[in-house]
Amino acid sequence: MVQCLELYYRQQKHQKEIAEALGVSSSKVSRLLKRAFEEGLIRVELDLPQNPRLAAALVERFRLRDAVVVPAGGRGEIKAELGAAAAAYFEKVATNGIRVGLSCGFTLYHMIRQLRERRFRDLTLYPLSGESTLRLVDLSPNTLVGMMAAKYRPHVAAYALPVQHLTSLRQIERERRRLLRDPEVRRIYEAAQTVDVALVGIGMIGGETPGFCQLAEAYGVSVRTLRKLGVVGEINYQPFDAAGKLVDRRELRPLVRRLLSVTADRLQALSRADSNYVIAVAGGRQKTAAIQGALSGRFLNVLITDEDTALALVEPKSSRG
Repeated sequence: MVQCLELYYRQQKHQKEIAEALGVSSSKVSRLLKRAFEEGLIRVELDLPQNPRLAAALVERFRLRDAVVVPAGGRGEIKAELGAAAAAYFEKVATNGIRVGLSCGFTLYHMIRQLRERRFRDLTLYPLSGESTLRLVDLSPNTLVGMMAAKYRPHVAAYALPVQHLTSLRQIERERRRLLRDPEVRRIYEAAQTVDVALVGIGMIGGETPGFCQLAEAYGVSVRTLRKLGVVGEINYQPFDAAGKLVDRRELRPLVRRLLSVTADRLQALSRADSNYVIAVAGGRQKTAAIQGALSGRFLNVLITDEDTALALVEPKSSRG
């Protein structure tokens, strides 16, 4: 199988030539190549053309610093395609010695997988919030920081933030004060507020949605209740409405305050600064309302999304028709 791969991909031999060289049939060569793909020995990377017209329309309509729009209808999973585009964008704007903050989500997981190892030196990585839930830990900020740090070892410093699994708001506030009295925790938490590049996902409100909605259910707040309160999405575990306003309701305070998070207003401040990037990576038509709300709230200054979602954002009437 390895010989087949070497001859086919590196030496650009035809399958018939490979069969003759190895003394096997052409059909066996074909089966070996197919098996190699199924077993993960072959990785296909597509450098698909992006849509600069839609990207420019997003920048103009939402006063963004930049936007990237990946093609619709690709054969790959949309999260993987967005992750690849986000990795390429990060490597374009990043420099040695910058401070990077990470929120959570499966799309950021795909982005980190696509980063090239040891490309940068002296990076400092921070989670933008503590852990989210006791499940799906591969999506949590602390874990994604660890994954990204592995790409740049040994020339990287990475930090974590603690989590509180409490239900009473009084308990949460007491534990929050206790945590922030710890000099190391406070130093990490304050440093996370001033990162040079923040990489964030945008969460939708829907049933069986991991992350924020799953956490809300654990606190007795259903998806139906979130929608009744006007919540259309969340960013870094902070819920907002269609106008981009944070939804600060009594039912949600234990949920939001339990995390040591970089707040949405801090993301807004970072987005307004010329020297900072707040890069949101999100796509899929089902997330349009959440992305629209995040854009209205100006929680980001760079959006990486797909064509269908971008079209729904810049031409909402025509996209419905």
